[in-house]
Amino acid sequence: MKNFFIQLIISFIGSIPALFFALWVEKRRMPKLKMIASEEVNTDNTYQSPHLHAGERWKFFRVLVRNKAFAFPFRWIPRQTAENCRAKIEFSEIGSEQRNFSMIGRWTSTPELPHIPNDAILKLFHPDPVTIPINGKEYLDIITKYENDKEAYGWNNNAYLHNWRTPNYKLERGKYTVKISIATQNGITFTQKFELSISDKIEDMYLKNL
Repeated sequence: MKNFFIQLIISFIGSIPALFFALWVEKRRMPKLKMIASEEVNTDNTYQSPHLHAGERWKFFRVLVRNKAFAFPFRWIPRQTAENCRAKIEFSEIGSEQRNFSMIGRWTSTPELPHIPNDAILKLFHPDPVTIPINGKEYLDIITKYENDKEAYGWNNNAYLHNWRTPNYKLERGKYTVKISIATQNGITFTQKFELSISDKIEDMYLKNL
């Protein structure tokens, strides 16, 4: 009987590392979103007829969002899919508290309001979320600027109701901190900050990671 209890205790103690490792793996399996701002993810468009903005040049600044896989030597651990991701974007002018606002984020891959007239009002207040699998990626719209405007504008579904210039999302020339928060159905929220520079010329503008 004594040997039995000794073996039981040894077995219990030996199982503790395995238990902690299993808990560690399960926690690390949760989605891990990485947001990246770079010139490669932006789009610079000059529209042709019969587009509403034919002859106009608009540049859209975006952020790439990726669900990162495990690095070596843990690649064998399957990362969970980031389910139903919804974004909130906050703009804060550096050195000023007067030109600060927030808006609901719009994923580039989701339908545009003009293409879904029957659901336009619903999508205005409740934009479509996206699901990002392991190693998958999505693009999040941030701002847009017309070449001949001095100011830029935050871009989401509201833009379609204001000729792409939502008054409440106006960004005058200057530098801003952009805080992006992405909430997932998995119960995790990811937050990153960026620096945004608004200039008269599109070529002088940038959005970059902090």
